[in-house]
Amino acid sequence: MTETPTTPQPGKFKLPANIVSDVFSPLLMPTYAMIAAMWLTPLCLLPVGNRVSATAGIAFITCIIPLVFIFTMIRLGRVADVSISDPRQRRAPYIVALLCYIGAAVFLASLKAPLWLVVFYGAGAIVLLLNLFITAKSKISAHTSAVGGTCALIFWLTLRGYLLFSPLVWVSVAFLMVGIMAWARLYLYRHTLGQVAAGAALSFSVVFVALCIL
Repeated sequence: MTETPTTPQPGKFKLPANIVSDVFSPLLMPTYAMIAAMWLTPLCLLPVGNRVSATAGIAFITCIIPLVFIFTMIRLGRVADVSISDPRQRRAPYIVALLCYIGAAVFLASLKAPLWLVVFYGAGAIVLLLNLFITAKSKISAHTSAVGGTCALIFWLTLRGYLLFSPLVWVSVAFLMVGIMAWARLYLYRHTLGQVAAGAALSFSVVFVALCIL
């Protein structure tokens, strides 16, 4: 994970790679995971209004709050861009994101959500904490980390029989997204192969083990 990505070169797939990075960014993956939990598991039996409000709450806590903080840091000159490309600038945003994941877990617990859903966001906080320590000395892909954690949730739901609709399709899509995100980060020269692999493996392992312990 200590090697440096090669100098970027123009490429015809730069736009698709950027779209993948933005659409499945670390800020959005917690919301996508919540959508999957609300509409693909037995939680789909809840009233639509309850599912929408719970998902909106997760989106506010794990996406809007960190995004506002990042934009504030950009205006103050503490962060160069929304992607926080410079690892040296990631400490404060990571801490805020970690606190937001903890807040998401507390929020879901207050709604009496299933324990596995609370544990998922708690495990996400652990992943962020580990990434924070790693970033202090090296670099790890936050993008593949976010996708890897969501993939672990989908995989665990499939194994437990909680994924009610086309489970094999969804678990295949989840693993495919990990590969596509890894390709995008490599194609854009934002990370090395070791860094994208480490991000995905670390997050998948932590989330899956936490859910299995549950």
